[in-house]
Amino acid sequence: MIILVMIEIVAALAIIDRAAAAAKLEADERSITACVLAFLFAIFPGAVFGQREHIAVIAMTPFVAIAAIRWRGLAPGPVAILAGLGAGLAMSLKPYLTLVVGLPIIICVLRQRSIRPLFTPEACAAAAVVIGYGAVLAIFFPAYLLTFAPMVTAAYVPLRMDFGGLLFFPAVMLVASVGLVRLLAPHDFKWEGGATPWLAAAVGGAASFIIQGKGWTYTAFALCMFASAAPLLQARTKTLRLPVMICALAAIVCIGSRLSLQVRPFPPLEGRILALAKHPRLITIGDHVALGHPLVRQINATWAGNTCGQALAAGSMLQQKSSQLPEDERAKLDGIINFERRLLLADLRAGRPNVILVDTYLLSSMPFDWLAWAKSDPDLKAELSRYREVEDADGRVRILVDPSSSE
Repeated sequence: MIILVMIEIVAALAIIDRAAAAAKLEADERSITACVLAFLFAIFPGAVFGQREHIAVIAMTPFVAIAAIRWRGLAPGPVAILAGLGAGLAMSLKPYLTLVVGLPIIICVLRQRSIRPLFTPEACAAAAVVIGYGAVLAIFFPAYLLTFAPMVTAAYVPLRMDFGGLLFFPAVMLVASVGLVRLLAPHDFKWEGGATPWLAAAVGGAASFIIQGKGWTYTAFALCMFASAAPLLQARTKTLRLPVMICALAAIVCIGSRLSLQVRPFPPLEGRILALAKHPRLITIGDHVALGHPLVRQINATWAGNTCGQALAAGSMLQQKSSQLPEDERAKLDGIINFERRLLLADLRAGRPNVILVDTYLLSSMPFDWLAWAKSDPDLKAELSRYREVEDADGRVRILVDPSSSE
């Protein structure tokens, strides 16, 4: 995975450099761009490295770089098509990041008072990828659109932090980014300068973070990446003052440390599980993906399920607890909960796990008996009856083992 991401980084840097060469930018500027983006791609992400957002942001950065080149009235050459393909891939991976690509185009449209920026080679290539991806999804995976997407919209999307709690971090990041641009730019900062498309991409990242509403670190990566790139790409060593350099370095370290913050919600389980079964077939009952992953890889186990947990059921139950719902909405959420039970039943029957990890919290916020939730279905109760629960000193995770199949 690390090797593949590094290959993507090299490809993105090569596209950006070819576009800069076609635009006849100076060698000093091209070197600064390569060094800054290499740092922001490879080291700055910290714990976000390899996440879907990290991969998507790398893929769309050449598009933003070319938008910055066009903003200065320069031509990036035919390599712009490759940048467009990368942006299209990124938007397919994470549709919320469309805002990161879209805002630099929108400001170009407003500046030129023309729709021509909507039809550049890179914009057309990005649109073609997204349309093609949507067509493949509709033709070959209709169940996603007709079954899963409505359930995700009903049960998962509404799970979000309050707006005020989400707004503070993006506001601080954007204000700091503009301030650093003014300090690091070799000349007085003007909106006509090359930093503007990068700042627009940062605003798109902020909007993506707020709209998703989860507050998770990796959902802020696009904001952090482009808000950091905007000032750093303006820096010139000949004009850079030491206090400004120290200030910029401190800001980058603070942002990088935030990206690297990791919360381990579950106790160490590796030794406990391996004492029960070698190379187990593993599944979890609960809504938290971190209960089973990356644990299943760390102990060389086999994942026995088709999903990572019962997140849709958790969202449905939380909504039922926290609001007064009309009967039709309550019935829809009950249907989603039952759907999750059917999926779990199918996984138990087909996957035949010999170790089951059961969470004891709902969305990591309130105690909840997931085992009782599963056993409230007669078929699931019958499947789970062959498992015995082993003692767990921590109390957060209940461990069930199948004595007939454990080694």
